[in-house]
Amino acid sequence: MSFQQNQIQTQLQIMSQRQIQSLEILSLGVADLREAIYKAVDENPALGIVEDRLASGADVKKRNGTFDNTRVSSVRSFASDEASDTFQATLEAQEDKRESLQEHLMRQWNTISMDSHMHALGEKLIYNLSENGFHRLAPVSLLNAEDSSETPGLLEKCISMIQALDPPGTCTSSPEESLLVQARLLPDAPDIALLILDGHFDFLNPPVAAKVEKKILSFLDEQKKMFASVSVEKGYDDIIVNEERVQDAIDFIRTLDPYPARDYTVTETHFVAPEIYVTEIPSEEISESDDSDDEKSGVVWSGGKALRVKVVSGSLPRLGVNREFVRLSKADKGVSAQEKKLLSSSVKKAQDFMQILEMRKNTLEKAAFEIVRIQGDFFSKGPGFLKPFKQSELAEILGVHESTVSRLANEKYLQCKWGLFELKYFFSAAVMSAGGDVSRDSVLMEISKILEEHKDDKKKLSDQKLCDILAERGIKIARRTVAKYRSQLNIASSYAR
Repeated sequence: MSFQQNQIQTQLQIMSQRQIQSLEILSLGVADLREAIYKAVDENPALGIVEDRLASGADVKKRNGTFDNTRVSSVRSFASDEASDTFQATLEAQEDKRESLQEHLMRQWNTISMDSHMHALGEKLIYNLSENGFHRLAPVSLLNAEDSSETPGLLEKCISMIQALDPPGTCTSSPEESLLVQARLLPDAPDIALLILDGHFDFLNPPVAAKVEKKILSFLDEQKKMFASVSVEKGYDDIIVNEERVQDAIDFIRTLDPYPARDYTVTETHFVAPEIYVTEIPSEEISESDDSDDEKSGVVWSGGKALRVKVVSGSLPRLGVNREFVRLSKADKGVSAQEKKLLSSSVKKAQDFMQILEMRKNTLEKAAFEIVRIQGDFFSKGPGFLKPFKQSELAEILGVHESTVSRLANEKYLQCKWGLFELKYFFSAAVMSAGGDVSRDSVLMEISKILEEHKDDKKKLSDQKLCDILAERGIKIARRTVAKYRSQLNIASSYAR
């Protein structure tokens, strides 16, 4: 065995803390960025919120805190007081990490094989549930009268399937119905328990076995007098009632949960705030000399129309640096070297954070301008006219790494006359066609058109037939790709249709 020493030269790129923070901030959407800003303000007393139009609750306290008169001697106590003032508010405003009922049910619903009509109706039922798991609107009101496929029978089937999902007993109208559904789903449910839960919940008032037994026997006797047999269709005609069996039924009912959704969070309404707005400039505002793109003013020309690209930050707080901190960090007297170091560090961090936010906005503006310039046909003509465009192409144009564009496109939204779109929507892979490469968006639009044209055919178009028709129109893609795109359009197979 011999030992030898080798020298290897490698080149490593080590990112600074500021670069890491810049990439993190770049990847955040508006909602998460607001949280990041308030976190930075909490951690750095030199950074203050000058204005926040959306502030409320605990945020108001942070915004109203004045930093201008802060003295060096109270730097530490200021941070402590701020933490103390917002501690309770922070606890109350702490995000609930539990899964919502709708998220939990939809995750299961999406794994069940079914046609698109059943899936859509089930989704409406799930999002119609209250925080307790009960119907908000009457289920029948969710049926689309113009869609013949949405029948009462299909509605009942969807309700029954959702009731059997975890947690069992949701998608019902009341705690009593939920308990009955839960009992019926269990193979060992006592027949007396089913009888009590099936419209006779008042028998349990009070839940004393002897008294409940008398009420049940009295009810069955009345039924026998009124009818030759007792509710044969419900299976209660041969029920055996005694105090022991009644007690077993009561104990069983106690194991059920009248509010099965109690362990899930209430689904919050997430408002998506667009940061990028693309608007058409009225012809009367356009000068005859204005006929070319102008990145500085955010104007893009497409199809003889001028489009204005604007990045707004109105939903984000406006920040400022504590002027007193700046003054004292440069003072010659009355401030110790250690205090000056602390103040200077806080001011530097505050300035860096504000510069990072400005860099994020500038990068987003440049990216948005290029996207609108390249996808001009979409903004002029609408969906179905996207060009093939990869994130790597935008990265090359901007002179940044592809991962930077990926972060940039994350949770950023663009508003135009065609609607609200995630920035990722405008990146589309190329699909071969006779007239040159087309985008996935164009192929999806073409598949929708073909199916609409043949919707009245007795024999529904198969994926292979769709593939053949697309090929005739100059779009050559594999059958499995057609099947994938059809599925993304939420259209069932020809067999299911």
